[in-house]
Amino acid sequence: MTYEQAKEELGDIDAFCHQMCVSCTANDAFCPSDCDDLQKARQLDFDRIVKCYARSDGDLWAVMRYIKTCKVNRVKGGY
Repeated sequence: MTYEQAKEELGDIDAFCHQMCVSCTANDAFCPSDCDDLQKARQLDFDRIVKCYARSDGDLWAVMRYIKTCKVNRVKGGY
């Protein structure tokens, strides 16, 4: 998948967070607002999320694993 295709599928951060909430299997009563992972995703640069989505060929759970493990503030020159 290319970056442009991934950007078109995801749209913006709000659409991505909504898509993740819809596909989540947690109890709806447990999550009245964004979970910790989605709050972290909102802090990240959205281009990093789109690049990960393109690399993983649209696998949302691979993107969520990436969000859980990555650092919000990256080291200069790192990915």
